[in-house]
Amino acid sequence: MNGKQTEAGMTLVELMVASVIGSILIAGAITVYVQSRANYRVADSVARLQDNLRFALDTLEPDIRLAGFWGLHNQAALIDAGAVTVSCPGGGAAQATALAIGRRAIAVEARDDAYDLACPGRSPRAGSDVLLLRHASDRRTPPAALGPGQVYAELSYTGGSLFDDGVPPAAAAPAEYREVVFHAYYVGDSSFEPGTPALRRLTLVDGGAQAALQDEELLPGVENLQVQFGLDSDGDGTVDRYVDGDHPLATPERIQAVRLWLLLRAETSEAGLGFVDDRVYQPADADLAPIQPGADPAYPAAFRRAAVSKTILLHNRQS
Repeated sequence: MNGKQTEAGMTLVELMVASVIGSILIAGAITVYVQSRANYRVADSVARLQDNLRFALDTLEPDIRLAGFWGLHNQAALIDAGAVTVSCPGGGAAQATALAIGRRAIAVEARDDAYDLACPGRSPRAGSDVLLLRHASDRRTPPAALGPGQVYAELSYTGGSLFDDGVPPAAAAPAEYREVVFHAYYVGDSSFEPGTPALRRLTLVDGGAQAALQDEELLPGVENLQVQFGLDSDGDGTVDRYVDGDHPLATPERIQAVRLWLLLRAETSEAGLGFVDDRVYQPADADLAPIQPGADPAYPAAFRRAAVSKTILLHNRQS
């Protein structure tokens, strides 16, 4: 007769070795997952930052290219500013001339490193410029659509007038009607993300009974906007130098181009990933000190950043 056979199980040593090997494999898998997730977050943050850069430029560039456009003619000084009045965001009226809306002969203007418009902004950021643009809409308004609450330009080949009551003044025929576009771009606080800077814009809108300026947020994460003007100093139609917006030589007849400099930060902090932005950013404005994230509380070091510069030709100054 054969003896009874028994199967030997794992010894305690073998069990401990298997547990250690399993733990190592699990730890490795977790490490790979955590690193992959961190890499994905970084890649996503960089991609969104680049998308935001493109959006900012795609918003500003066409508006700048239209600056100085006044329909049937390009002699903005021949357009009567009229006596239009607009209301500021949050209430209160201010003459359009005080807000520079009626300064139609000045297609572009900049406030250098400060916000000093008659209508208050949403916590404008110190050290950032304000860009003001003026032009007529690229679309005509049918006479039947004219009404109070919007500033229009009545334009003919010999001149024009601004009006806001829906009743155009008498004009030489032929005439066309276009909405007046006034934009003031600046960097202030975000309306939706407390503590986050944003690119904002005061824009002229239909206020119902009276034209109004509306303060709107365009893009969160914009930390600084700098504006320089390309000047034609000798009248040959080409840019000879770039200066800040408050330079005494930056007169309307000399400005041929606008150079923008934008500094944007990512939407989320990467403090949990140990990221520190140790780069130094030199603004286009020579009067401003370099921006060192972390050294200035307005620029936290735990955010990724990107800076971009673009020069845009003023086509209506070239015509």
